[in-house]
Amino acid sequence: MVFERYDRLIETIECADRMSEFLIHAGGVCEDAPPEVLQQLTVTTAANNDPHAPINRYLTILGDEPVDRFRGVTPIVSRIFNEAAQQVIGPETEMELVVDQAVLERSRVNYPDAYELGKELDQFSMYVVDEDLEIGLVLVDGHGAVASHDDDGNIVALVDGDAPEVVTWVEGLYESLRTDATPVTYEESTR
Repeated sequence: MVFERYDRLIETIECADRMSEFLIHAGGVCEDAPPEVLQQLTVTTAANNDPHAPINRYLTILGDEPVDRFRGVTPIVSRIFNEAAQQVIGPETEMELVVDQAVLERSRVNYPDAYELGKELDQFSMYVVDEDLEIGLVLVDGHGAVASHDDDGNIVALVDGDAPEVVTWVEGLYESLRTDATPVTYEESTR
C-alpha cells in the first residue's frame, strides 16, 4: 500500500514537472483535471532555440484542410491565428469563438477583414465574456488543446491530445467559459 501511494506521488511529481511551464501561466485550469487526463497530454513549450514551438504545434493540430467543427477561446488577436482559422473553415464548418471585450475590439479595429468575414459566415458564432481570458483553447474534430500565455500574450506552452478523456476535459473548460459568454451582435460591437 505504501509503495503504491509512493508510486502515485512520483507519477504526480513527474507530471507536474513535465507540465510546469504550462501550469505556471495557466492559472487554476488544471485544478479539477483528472490525473489520467494530465498523464495523456502532449506538452509543447517555447524554448530559446524554438520559441514558436507551441504555435507550430497549434498549426499542426489545425492542419490545412477544412474541419467539421471548430470551437475556440482566445485571449489574444493574431494574424497567424486568423489566417490558420480561415484556412480550415470550409462551407460546412461549424465554428464558435469565445473572446473577451479587449480582443473583440482589437479584432474589429486591427483586423477588419477577418472581422467582416466572421460577420458574413452563417456558420460562425462569436461570444464575448466580461472578464479577461487567461487561456486559449481549441477543439477541432476530436482533438483538444489548451494554451497558456505570458504577460505579453505570447503562447509559452500548449497541452493537447485526442484521447477521449482529454477531449472531454477540454470540452468542459470550453463549456464553462461559453456558458458565461454573450453572443456578439455585430451591430452592437461597431458602436
